[in-house]
Amino acid sequence: MNRFFIRKLLYPAYRAIKRDGVLDYLAEMHRVEKLEPEQVREFQWKKFKELLEYSAKHVPYYRDVFKRLGAEPGDIKTEKDLQSFPVLRKDDIRENPDALISEIYPRSQLDPDSTGGSTGKNLYFFVGKEASEARRANNIRTNRWLDVDIGDKMALLWGSAFDEDRSRKIKNVLKRYFSNTMLLSAYRMDEDSVHDYARRLQRFGPDMMLGYPSALAHFSASLIEAGIDGIRPRPVVLSGETFYDWQREVIEKAFHIKAYNHYGCREFGAIARECKLRDGLHICAERVLLEELPVTDSTSGDTFTELLVTDLDSFGMPFIRYAIEDMGTITWEKCSCGLGLPRLETTIGRTFDVVRAPNGNFLGGTFWTILLRKKQGIERWQVIQEKLDEITIAFIPTDDFSDEIRQYVIGKVREACGEEMRVRFELKPSLDSTPTGKHRFVISKIGLKGENDAGQAQG
Repeated sequence: MNRFFIRKLLYPAYRAIKRDGVLDYLAEMHRVEKLEPEQVREFQWKKFKELLEYSAKHVPYYRDVFKRLGAEPGDIKTEKDLQSFPVLRKDDIRENPDALISEIYPRSQLDPDSTGGSTGKNLYFFVGKEASEARRANNIRTNRWLDVDIGDKMALLWGSAFDEDRSRKIKNVLKRYFSNTMLLSAYRMDEDSVHDYARRLQRFGPDMMLGYPSALAHFSASLIEAGIDGIRPRPVVLSGETFYDWQREVIEKAFHIKAYNHYGCREFGAIARECKLRDGLHICAERVLLEELPVTDSTSGDTFTELLVTDLDSFGMPFIRYAIEDMGTITWEKCSCGLGLPRLETTIGRTFDVVRAPNGNFLGGTFWTILLRKKQGIERWQVIQEKLDEITIAFIPTDDFSDEIRQYVIGKVREACGEEMRVRFELKPSLDSTPTGKHRFVISKIGLKGENDAGQAQG
């Protein structure tokens, strides 16, 4: 479909029919990102104070927090004062799901969502209308940093929901058509699929590609090996996994352009992205308040910086000072690109391995998180591969676990990996963590085409 028709007529008309605030959020983001860093901080703090006051009044969990602190929202006047406010951890959300929902927020405007995250332990939550609209606007804004706009052709090498009903499938197909978007499954990466994707992309001519680093790196290596060319997006954006220098290099070689890092999560959407200068990731400060929390490793004595995130637009189920279980460092030094937004200089964590399948497939960590978070009988899990035709799923069960869940998982794994793949379930009382407390949820001991985790992790 013509991109200019979509950009100038179809998309604005669609937003007008929806009567939502996406375009208003977008205009505000473009205004604020051009301010000086100190002005951005003032805007961000004002939004945070509004969220804090609302939460203290209407959200039982936070009302209790202030009661325990013997404080009022007005007592928190600076970021330094904020250090006394407790961190929200994932277990706090699991233990208090109802208490974290606003008493006055319309339930009809809350959309359920879930994530396995990088730890593999399922988390269920709700996203309110304002947060959803701000996320959509933020996606448009961060794409514009790379000269990609509404209506431009976008190809996604991404995952898709399991057990999607027919009506939703039809709706999503229509949505992709009218937004010039092509979805390619990152769960089908055998040789035939790669060649089919290449032919489709050559015809489609994407302006931008976005995908998991593991999937894009494998796809790129396959294109180079087969001598396939002619796919020339302006940027390629890497998201959803930790990625490495060798992955960036092979992707840039295949597409003859630069690849850019994007940092986000299911809970908040886009958090930060590189601009064209690639000097750190610009934090979407109008959307989120990102903080650094020093953490000392009890084994090595090393100090790391844990990231805390507050969604400034989430009033239905506020996440305030949420421990996202990633490490990173933040700078407010202004980027040469002119944006006044802070930058995420480094991120540590979310390390995804890739499972190699007997049928030639390569399955990154997101395949396993989407598959296993659908089943509430599995509290926490870890996939371990020591042989090409066998994986072990070590897991901590809940009372809901059953043989039906076991057979469902085995069936989905064999659909993706081939019938030769053996799947062992190993019930565990606990699962091992890395020295930093991070749970590696996919561990491949056979390597990816002989390549191990070489290169510098980029986040």
